Amino acid sequence: MNFSTVMATAGLLTCIVLAIRMCLSPRQRQRMDAQLRQASWALRDAGQRLSSWLRSRRFKNSAATQADALIRRAKTTAKPEGEWDGNVYRPKSFNKDEPRKPH
Repeated sequence: MNFSTVMATAGLLTCIVLAIRMCLSPRQRQRMDAQLRQASWALRDAGQRLSSWLRSRRFKNSAATQADALIRRAKTTAKPEGEWDGNVYRPKSFNKDEPRKPH
């Protein structure tokens, strides 16, 4: 299906809907307009939810990748006087058993 076929189909459907609308009474026309309006709002809301979900997935994946890279870089450049507990580095200078000088 090429672009011109899609546009021709959309134009034909629009003409059919407008012709049907002209044949309706004013009360039926209002009801039809309200239903079309609600359908367009529902489509718009669904599109916004989809784009929001895709954006949040992209941000979560990017954040996880950056966090992993940062942890890997910190582990390779850390001083050897300490230990790793998962992704937490505890240098020996933080040892509570040894008293520290105030200044």
